[in-house]
Amino acid sequence: MLRNFAVLVVITLHWLIPCRKNGVRIAIVDASIVPIGDPNIAVGKISSQSSTYEVKGESSKAIDGSFASSYDNGDCTLTKQDFEPWWMVDLISAFQISAVLITNRGDCCESRIKGAEILIGDLPTKGGTMNPRCATINSMGLGETISFSCAGMQGQYVTITIPGRREFLSLCEVQVLARPWLHVVHDGGRSPVRDSGTDLGLQGRTLNFPKEPKAGFVVISPLQPLNLIEFTLCMRVTVEYLDDGKMILFSYHSQNDELRILRESKGQFGLHMGGKSVMFALPDLSTLGSHLCVSWESEFGLTAFWMNGRRSIRKVHNVGHILQPGGTTMLGQDQEAESMSEQKKCQFVGEITDLYMWDYVLKTRDIEAVFQVHQFPSGNIFDWKILSYKITGNVMVLPKDNDNREYGH
Repeated sequence: MLRNFAVLVVITLHWLIPCRKNGVRIAIVDASIVPIGDPNIAVGKISSQSSTYEVKGESSKAIDGSFASSYDNGDCTLTKQDFEPWWMVDLISAFQISAVLITNRGDCCESRIKGAEILIGDLPTKGGTMNPRCATINSMGLGETISFSCAGMQGQYVTITIPGRREFLSLCEVQVLARPWLHVVHDGGRSPVRDSGTDLGLQGRTLNFPKEPKAGFVVISPLQPLNLIEFTLCMRVTVEYLDDGKMILFSYHSQNDELRILRESKGQFGLHMGGKSVMFALPDLSTLGSHLCVSWESEFGLTAFWMNGRRSIRKVHNVGHILQPGGTTMLGQDQEAESMSEQKKCQFVGEITDLYMWDYVLKTRDIEAVFQVHQFPSGNIFDWKILSYKITGNVMVLPKDNDNREYGH
């Protein structure tokens, strides 16, 4: 028993006292909550940065697994002197991140990294700079490696950025210590928990987006990548605040593609995909609820909206396009908005429920069955009954048929 205790003390001291590994000084920030044993999952993943100063400073140098810190020897990344430069790694899927280790440049310019922020989340937009912050780097010495605790933050993208100034960003190593985030839902809408195998989803519940200065949003995870040549998307929408402004209903965005459905103005709805848009005149949304579907196929570009089981005129849109995978799907906010004021203008206020998506165009009788809540094919892209989701901000999870409220934060 005493021997085990002594070993524990040695391990604790190893993490609390700055040390050297292969000649590199390693310091641990807030080690008391950094789990020991989570692997580095960044090596070999997809990296990018705001710009590249020269080939020698490409973004992949930060995830090669080496603590070597000489830019001249080809060990480090380097951007141009950008305004708010960033570096990002795509982990391919969502992880629970315990810590991020960063190695500073060792041959010069150690102060450039001062004030840099570590961001983690599910949004690749603008290099991940819209994601929540894990930590701020106050200072680092030449060639120093520091571990920053992120306390289990969830996300697919890890970003290092220097906000508020024009600067070079150079990173010699970024290690992401994490474990897989396997089907995370909100337990009663209060806190994220790891699902043990039962798909809880949102069956019998609705997402309520209140009108607030800073809108909340919900990131939803597909059952398979959105690599699509056709699709049908359906949802039930209830709104109260309707004017002539835009309202985002569905937002999907990857680095190379996007799919958005908006209520553009009174009686006008838009499908935006692959940089092209098509508009439809439809009955407006209602405080009593509306059932909305959209279908599209690539071969002929045939596109249609369905409102409460009735189909609009068909239009030709984006013939030959293939929707690209690897993006983030969001309800409540428009990922394409360029500014906070634009975001606020497009934010969704109301309730969304019964969202389903298929990788094919449903037949007329199937869409009518979805509208009438009769038997219909399970959604193989999104299925409300087994939906994986993550709430950010003040979005409420409410039961459809009673007054017991569940809150997400």
